[in-house]
Amino acid sequence: MFKYLLSVVLFVFSSPVLAIVNIEKINIEDDKEPVQGEVGLDFSGSSGNSDTQAVSLAGRVQWNNQSTQFVVLKYDYAESADVLSADKTFLHYRNIFSSHGSRSPELFLQLQNDEFKLLKLRTLIGGGYRFKLANTKNGYSRLGAGLFYSEEEYTDSTNSIEEVTRLNLYFTYQLKINNTTNFVTTTYYQPDIENTSDYRALEQAGFEFKLSDDLLYFLTVDISYDNDPVDDIEKDDTSYKSGIKYRF
Repeated sequence: MFKYLLSVVLFVFSSPVLAIVNIEKINIEDDKEPVQGEVGLDFSGSSGNSDTQAVSLAGRVQWNNQSTQFVVLKYDYAESADVLSADKTFLHYRNIFSSHGSRSPELFLQLQNDEFKLLKLRTLIGGGYRFKLANTKNGYSRLGAGLFYSEEEYTDSTNSIEEVTRLNLYFTYQLKINNTTNFVTTTYYQPDIENTSDYRALEQAGFEFKLSDDLLYFLTVDISYDNDPVDDIEKDDTSYKSGIKYRF
């Protein structure tokens, strides 16, 4: 009982302060407790559109019944030399329905903003299928394919609004190196279905080290690319994170 209450308290108080991660990394497939989740403390740095060293928190809750549903809430805030250097919010809901053989339909909703990429608000709804490519005692791989529609409001020189439908392709692979160490890599590719030269991509790779039954240390590197950014925003960003997270 104490462990459950502690988990709820940690999630509530960490919810307001967080940073964007790929969704596959936080989808727990190897444990099907009715309710589970995690909160994490990140020590992070980045280069590109924002050069910062920052501390952020993240929280996720997942429900497992006839389908798998989870909510991610993140907020990242940082200052450098008393100057604001990061301010972005991320909220994501996903429902992965019961599988049909090796495939499972999924639906997702998302809200986010990012001041340093001039993104005032991004609203997104989408869906598709995820496919099990391999599943062994030492790891698994998944392939996802679908579409999403997004509306993006920018604070650029023209206060532009972009409405677009994108193809959503992703591949994720997790390897259990030993009883305490996992390696995870995920790649996303998201072209505009009407203009494939306008695309976005993300690669994230990292390690998780089990410190106890509930506590993990993680280290990740993210490389993102937007082929058609607004105004003078750089096309690529590279960031790294390391920290601890509590899983319940």
